[in-house]
Amino acid sequence: MQPPRDHAVRGRHWKLVALVALVAIAFLLPVVPPVVSVVTGAPVPGVSLVYPLPYLLLAPICSIWDALTALSLTQHFAVLGVTFTLYVLWRVFRLRKPERRHGFLFTPLLELGWLAVFLVCLVGFYAVGILVPRPMARLHVADPDVLVVDFHSHTSMSHDGRKSFTAQRNRAWHHGAGFDVAYITDHDSIRAGVEAATRNPPLAGDGTLLFPGREVVYRGMHVVVLGTFDPRTRTSPTDPCGPWPVVIGTIPGNLNRVPAAECPGPDHGGGVSAIELLDAAPKGLDESDRSRARILHIADSLHVAVVADSDNHGWGSTAVGWSLMRIPGWRDMTPDSLNATIKETIRSRARDAVQVVALRRPRKAPDDVWAAVPPVFMPQRFISRLSRAERLSWLVWIAVAFWLGEMVSRRRRRASG
Repeated sequence: MQPPRDHAVRGRHWKLVALVALVAIAFLLPVVPPVVSVVTGAPVPGVSLVYPLPYLLLAPICSIWDALTALSLTQHFAVLGVTFTLYVLWRVFRLRKPERRHGFLFTPLLELGWLAVFLVCLVGFYAVGILVPRPMARLHVADPDVLVVDFHSHTSMSHDGRKSFTAQRNRAWHHGAGFDVAYITDHDSIRAGVEAATRNPPLAGDGTLLFPGREVVYRGMHVVVLGTFDPRTRTSPTDPCGPWPVVIGTIPGNLNRVPAAECPGPDHGGGVSAIELLDAAPKGLDESDRSRARILHIADSLHVAVVADSDNHGWGSTAVGWSLMRIPGWRDMTPDSLNATIKETIRSRARDAVQVVALRRPRKAPDDVWAAVPPVFMPQRFISRLSRAERLSWLVWIAVAFWLGEMVSRRRRRASG
């Protein structure tokens, strides 16, 4: 009986050594700022993330879901592929052990059962992260004159919006993520945005504001329009260059068809006043990674702003990108005045109107194969993005898991004599 006991003691020693190593790594590895400029990739002074206490208590699960939400569609396929490969390697390794071998017929049936459990757990983990509300990391900007805006979001009024995602839940989501203003741009509908605007607080600094807009196909490209004006109705031959709304080209889309201005003037009449540099939907992140340089070139050529938009339809609890605008005194403005000032600032300042920031995320590039690998499989990259408080939460959960594992092992040893 002594050799098995010695083996168990050595196993516990190795676990303790691993735990001490994790503690050392957690507190010696420098913290990398989690929010960076999308244009330069560098940290932005005065911009940080704030984590509420419920988030920190659930940091291991919340930080993994945040990391997954910041992946593009291609990277999600890589996540699934790597995870499945590791599962297969694990099962093959276990089957090679003599004590794990079963009958010719029983083994395939057992493996099919394990495969079903694995797939249910994998799909369930994704589904919970998408469907279940949870604490959110909130963007904090030190400069009180900087406004945090989302120009592209949806509600249940969109055909692909979550049925329970009302305008007020849209407001709560944006408030939790640190947005001061959000435009509801449902597909070809302004109803939710107009109704939500009637519930805005008297002053802009008193809470998260919602303004109306719409998403439509205009001149062959998906665009979001700020306000209630429909650009497709401008057909009067007697006034081809009349009042024009702020139109933002969205991604993914055909960048060869970005509407350029048809009429001279600062309002970009007939064209876009901005283009998305980052769209937080998985397909949009793919386009942002693939075409970032081209989007910036188009914005420079047309002399228009670049923005980051959530494109949120009510799924998930992670904000990936934010649009920052410096508007002195915006907190004391009325909602209507601020709405007009936002549009005028985009028109007049163009490329200097908005600073685009986002979560630090693995960017897919032709020469960066590892960018598509799940952060959980690259410990150094993943841990470096965690705050000290998040790392402490991880260590507490790991210690609890270690203690529970030891309790189970002791009971099994006692039961076996």
